[in-house]
Amino acid sequence: MSLRRGRPDVQFWRMQGLSVLLIERVGLSFLAQKALTAYCGEKKRPGGNSTGAVVFVTFKQAVSPRYQAFSSLIRLVLNWTNLFIQDSINNIMSDLYEVLLGPSFKGISSETLNEDMSRDEEDVRQCVARGEIEELRGAALYNRTWNVSNRYCNIGDGIDSLEGHIHSIWHSYYQLARHTSHQSADHDRLVLDILRIRGLGPLTRPVSGCYGLDVARTVEGMVWTDLPFLATDMTKFWMDNCAPLSSAHRLNFASFLAKLASTRVCNDRVCQIALVLFRQTLEVGRDLNTGEESDEEVKKRVMRSLDMVHLLPSVAAWIKEAQFNLLQLSDVSWNECPSSVGQGGTLFVESELGKRCSGGFSPWRWMFWLKRLHEIRDEAKEANENGLVEYTTDSIEWMCNSAEERQSEVLRAFRDGDKDLHHDPHLSCLRGLIKDQVHDDES
Repeated sequence: MSLRRGRPDVQFWRMQGLSVLLIERVGLSFLAQKALTAYCGEKKRPGGNSTGAVVFVTFKQAVSPRYQAFSSLIRLVLNWTNLFIQDSINNIMSDLYEVLLGPSFKGISSETLNEDMSRDEEDVRQCVARGEIEELRGAALYNRTWNVSNRYCNIGDGIDSLEGHIHSIWHSYYQLARHTSHQSADHDRLVLDILRIRGLGPLTRPVSGCYGLDVARTVEGMVWTDLPFLATDMTKFWMDNCAPLSSAHRLNFASFLAKLASTRVCNDRVCQIALVLFRQTLEVGRDLNTGEESDEEVKKRVMRSLDMVHLLPSVAAWIKEAQFNLLQLSDVSWNECPSSVGQGGTLFVESELGKRCSGGFSPWRWMFWLKRLHEIRDEAKEANENGLVEYTTDSIEWMCNSAEERQSEVLRAFRDGDKDLHHDPHLSCLRGLIKDQVHDDES
């Protein structure tokens, strides 16, 4: 640090003035100001107040042994501060780059958003570990929703800065759903909570001009009317955690998702999770029960290591709770989901039914699921897997009853199919539902 000798008062921190000012902003003002005042003296900026004052050092003070010894400490403080400032500036510039040049304009970077979400998710996991389930439910339903609403409507925060809080709400319900028995009334209350959040309606606030209202909109719709990010987050939770979860938690979560899907929130997008589950269970080759995998949670477990006994209960829960939704989406060949979610499994794609449609829901894929349930039931009977026999039998009955009750498009597609389809023994239950029509067509 060079000294200028042209004046009796030398601005020692001429180049470091910004650092001194920023030291004060980052909480080091006590150290900086007290130390520098004690050894060097302090003057106010011309026309300014003492807040953020720039330190002036006379030449006599600067060359004194006492000051030279102390200046080493000051240099260490400044070097640390400069590094801190540089890191902060780099982070800010990175955020600005992403904000301005990213694919979608947002006022907060994805890195910052992910950091906030990670902290909140860890808090939720610790809350669950302490057994504070009811407290967590109250925080998700009341505290967190109020925080988002208040900060947007009253404080004036941008909705993009609040997205992390919305994601945290859905993560709380994921944890609540997996830790609450699917047979309990508390489990049903979680679904009601989601509907109550949707019932809060859209968030609005007056515009800065004379007319109109600002509405809180995200890339996935309005807050809270469209429950933005709910379907996306729940799909991710299932895909990331289905394999590691314990059998009990997997069934609890699957049942919650099916109950939620039955309410038709998010324009039926929650039902895309059924496509993932049914593909992994019914459309790929899988052993019935090797007995090699534990029913407990195993963090590093992957999908291919699971047996039919681990996944079929979740399939049955979906068919039981959301059978009419799955049928109606199949009737209209719904496929409003990412291709990685809606794609068919190997067994389905290579089958005759799979050649009649692409991804998503369809009458042909619904029939393939029914056919596979019959095949799995036959295998389970031979292997004396009575639990699987019960799950498949119930699922077949629910599917056939719903198709008959609604006179589904599935039945018309089956009726208009070829003779090979009509003579498939695993689809004979459908032939019975429309026996007269098939008989007339074939005659």
